[in-house]
Amino acid sequence: MKSTSFLFSIILMLLLSVNIHTIDFGLTNAIKKDVEELDRKYLEKYPPSIIKVGSCDTPGDARGVYVSGDYAYVADWDYGLRVINISTPTAPSEVGSYDTPGVAVEVYVSGNYAYVADVYYGLRIINISNPSSPTEVGYYDTPGSANEVYVSGNYAYVADGNSGLRIINISNPASPYESGSYDTPGSANEVYVLGNYAYVADGDFLRVINISNPASPSEVGSYDTPYSAQGVYVSGNYAYVADGDSGLIILKCTLP
Repeated sequence: MKSTSFLFSIILMLLLSVNIHTIDFGLTNAIKKDVEELDRKYLEKYPPSIIKVGSCDTPGDARGVYVSGDYAYVADWDYGLRVINISTPTAPSEVGSYDTPGVAVEVYVSGNYAYVADVYYGLRIINISNPSSPTEVGYYDTPGSANEVYVSGNYAYVADGNSGLRIINISNPASPYESGSYDTPGSANEVYVLGNYAYVADGDFLRVINISNPASPSEVGSYDTPYSAQGVYVSGNYAYVADGDSGLIILKCTLP
């Protein structure tokens, strides 16, 4: 009798549990539908929009930009580096500039320094601690065409056209020197660094370079994109490649 009563109690508890979960599930669905309906009505009333709020017409051909704090640093082709105050987005204004010797195509800012990829004049290092009066403190003339630069720690990684990836030690900005290089088979257009790897958009291929030893970088993998790899951004295990006429290519990278 006791065992029968005990079994009945277990069955009753199970039934109640199922009913409770069923009710909870029903409530969750109802709430979800209500939230979706509210979202729909909100978007109908306030549709997404992208509007221009300000601009600053630089004297050259603006190719690259990096934002840090209240300033936008613009790589402005023949007119070098331009420093734009963006504290008021509706009224940006140029506060300083430095005319690099080549053509400034990309810029990366780290600390008090702007690192400019200046094509045939290599990597230029500009002190921006005083935004109104930026000054060059050092440079490294890479053997190819400095198309892009990415800074991580004490190193600047330069996508150097037909000369591949160049790794520049910038621990002393006034006296940079090359620690290592990897001559990619194609033309290194852009580079992105994450952890121990540099991802290089190298013309027909995306190439992944192990940079754990900057003096001896080595390729660990590559992918032949459909058209021409021009740019790359990495997040987590995925590399997003700008591939010319083929648009955006998304690659999953499983690395050692």
